[in-house]
Amino acid sequence: MRLRSSSVWPVCAAILCLLILPGCRRESRSLVEGSYGTVSESEWNIILTLKKGGVVEIQEESWAPGEYESRVTGKIEGRWSLNGNTVTLDYNGITDRLIYDPELSLAVLGYKGAAPGLIQITAFAEQSILRDYPLWILPHKFAEAP
Repeated sequence: MRLRSSSVWPVCAAILCLLILPGCRRESRSLVEGSYGTVSESEWNIILTLKKGGVVEIQEESWAPGEYESRVTGKIEGRWSLNGNTVTLDYNGITDRLIYDPELSLAVLGYKGAAPGLIQITAFAEQSILRDYPLWILPHKFAEAP
């Protein structure tokens, strides 16, 4: 029996693709899932968490100098999706598009090298919480002493 000329071959190939492709998508989503944070010299912080199932949580923190333990925290939830290395966030009627970069430069922080992170790629909405702040994967291992 010749497998290539039979109708079984296209059916087997289609089933194989259906089994492999969803796994590839899940695997790429799992690469970006997790928490990312800004690095600030001021009394504020943003933590972005990309959760399984496409849920995003954005946490804003602010505090007076020396008063971190008394910080004010606000949380907003929305949805996120991944297309290639573009992460799209939808929350409170706002859409932010960020690039996932496995080697986002640390030069803006005064460090050498890079770490996984997210950065806005389009003009951001006036109400955007993330603005154009780069966010690096948490914990910030690059700031630890060698």
